Parts: sequence; structure tokens; C-alpha cells
Amino acid sequence: MISRKKKELLRMGLQSLLGYPMRTVLTMLGVVFGVGSVIAMLALGAGAEKELLQEIGRLGIQNIIINSVEPEQPESNSSSSSSRRGWINYYGLKFKDHRQIVETIPGIERVLPVHLSKKKAWNGSRWIESTLFAVEPDYFEVFGLEIASGRALSPQDEEDLARVCVVRSGLLQELGIYEDPVGYVLTIEDQKFTIVGVLSEDRFQGYAQKALVADARSSEIYVPYQTVLKRQGTRSFSGSAGSWEATDVELNQIVVEVEDLDQVILTSRTIENLLSRNHPEKDYEMIVPLEVLAQRRKTQQVFNIALVAIASISLLVGGIGIANIMLATVTERTREIGVRRALGAQKRHIIAQFLTETTTISILGGVLGIFLGFGLVQILVIFTGWTAVITPISILVALTISVAVGITSGIYPARRAAALDPISALRHQ
Repeated sequence: MISRKKKELLRMGLQSLLGYPMRTVLTMLGVVFGVGSVIAMLALGAGAEKELLQEIGRLGIQNIIINSVEPEQPESNSSSSSSRRGWINYYGLKFKDHRQIVETIPGIERVLPVHLSKKKAWNGSRWIESTLFAVEPDYFEVFGLEIASGRALSPQDEEDLARVCVVRSGLLQELGIYEDPVGYVLTIEDQKFTIVGVLSEDRFQGYAQKALVADARSSEIYVPYQTVLKRQGTRSFSGSAGSWEATDVELNQIVVEVEDLDQVILTSRTIENLLSRNHPEKDYEMIVPLEVLAQRRKTQQVFNIALVAIASISLLVGGIGIANIMLATVTERTREIGVRRALGAQKRHIIAQFLTETTTISILGGVLGIFLGFGLVQILVIFTGWTAVITPISILVALTISVAVGITSGIYPARRAAALDPISALRHQ
């Protein structure tokens, strides 16, 4: 229950504020814009963090992704290589790496080999340079890749060395396939492959696109791993003007799924030690989504703090405005203060009255600022396409800062009012 004295203080504070409505509104504006800015900045920060979680989550938080990387060739080697009529470039992950990870690393759920090769895909006279992904059926589950139509690759496809494939939508558009593609036959180099499924594009965004070695044109083709290994091998050829060259990468990617989330970092260190012994030339890179998430979240937190600090400047300006207006009010109400002191009001009562007024201004300004913040966020989302999330925490933080600014900005004017000499105040005209 609110005591009688507190009710009286609140009544007097509201009466004083309503006596000068225009001045009260103008005083409140600084708080309104300040709170609105804080709400909007926090919403943008929360939206960015949500996008980050979704983006890294697409890679699988318990996965470790190892990609083959072609090492830089010294100039002498590259010039001598170019003078040959034919040569083979060996680099990257080996079958041995995959086998050793499976046999020696504990706590592993799955280890998936992936082989990539550049191939021409034909539909009649139309063709496109595509990336052929040789993957095991579990690949789609590990990365959470969803099938928009048809089905994914199956273990039976692996056993049968089936010439079937799952494609992305960009490939279909490039090849002029606009009807239902399931059952359609593509010619990949000199072999026929039947389309059994089309992937949803939801997972191929941002950082995930890089980790999945995906093309911006979305022209990848996914085929059974054993089909490529047994029918085509791991060597890719290219040539022109009487010379040829070949690239032999046994595995372009190894995807490791760890059983226990708490062991992901330790497992990645163990795998790194193993690979560093097998590959002194460092022809691989390791992506640990959990580490990436931790690093990006730390950066995001700093960014969020900076955003709130910038927005809080508006609140600080609003607080200075409240202090200035209240100081002017003390001068205007000197006689009123003298009358109250003469009737028995103590210093703490005067301080309480002025703090009640500044707190009321800040609370009302905070509430209006919340609505302004909602409006700003909607405008930003509509015109920029950014993700923004208004959370209860952001509203609470904005209101708390608002009230703190109101109380702080009212302390000096309140103490100054309380320090007035009652007799001098009564004589004030």
C-alpha cells in the first residue's frame, strides 16, 4: 500500500508538472528519444546475435569441418610446371587421414568423407560448370540440409553405385529445367545421372555457404560418394594448347561429428595434432563452428555495448535537460518552498518532492520512448531488411537507465531547493 505522505508527494509532483504542460513535454522529449534509441540499438544487437546463432547453427555446433587447401607454389616451381606438357598436382586430405580419425580419435559420432570435382552438367545443348559433391547419405543430416522436393541420397544408392543426384535450384534454372525436376536425367561429363531430389536453400547463407564450399550460383550437384570413387576416381583433368594438367585430391573435406558438445574443442585439438604430423605443408584448414560462435559472440557483445553507449548519450542529454529545467523551477518556486518550510516541511520532504517530479518525468518519458523504440525498429526492418528483436530485457534495461537518469538529474536541484533559507524564500518575489 502507498502511504498517505507518498500519495501527497505524487499528487503535488503531478500537479506541478501539469501546471506547465508544454515545459513538461519538452523536458520529457530528451528521455523519450534516449529510451527509443536504446530500445532500437538493443533490438538490432539482439537481431544480429540471433542471425549469428542461426548462421553458425547451420554448420552443426558439434561438427568439426576440415577442408583441403591448395598450398602456394614457389614461383620457380610454378614456372617449371607450366613449361611441362603434363603434370599432376597432389595436395590436401588423404584417405589415410579419414581412416586415422575414425580409428584413433575417441568420442566421435560420425566421420564423413567428401570429394569435390568440377564437371560440366548438360541438359540437351545447355550446360553449366558445376561442382560435383561426392557425399555419404549422412552428409545431409549432419549439416541439416533439407530436401525441398524428392528425396536425399540413401545407403542403397551407395551400395548400388547408383547414378543418382540431388541438386540445388540454381542449377535447374541455368539448365532451363522449370517443371518438376525429380526423375529428370542430367548428363555429367559422359555419364547419365537421374535427379532424385532438390535441396532447400535455407542453409546456404552467410558463413555456412563458405564452410559448405557452396557456390553463389547454387549450382552444386550431390552424388553418392562410392559412385564417384569407383566410377570416376579422385583425379580431375584439364588441358589446352597441347598440354594438360591434373589435380589429385583424395578428399576435399572431412566432416567430424563429435558425440559430446563439451568435447568438441578438445577433439579439434587432437585432430589438429594428428593432421599436422601428416601434412607438414599445412594443405588443409579446420573450421570449428563452436569456436567461431564464441569468437563472433564476443565481438557481437562489444558491438552491442558500443551501440547502447552511443544511444545512452541521448539519455544523458535528456538528463541534463531535466536538471536545467528543475534548476529554473527552483528559482520560480522559491516562495512556495519557503511557505512549505514555514508550515513544517523538512529538507527531506522538499528533496522527495523534487525527486518525485524528475522520476515521474523520466518514467513517463521512458514509457513513451518504448513505443518510439518499437516504431523505430519497425521502420529499420522495413527499409533495411535487418533482423531486430525486442526482448523484455531490453525494455527493462531502457526503463532502468531512464529512471536512473531521472533520479540522478534531480538530485542537485532537489538539494539546492532544500538548502534555501525559509525566511529568505518567503521574502522572494
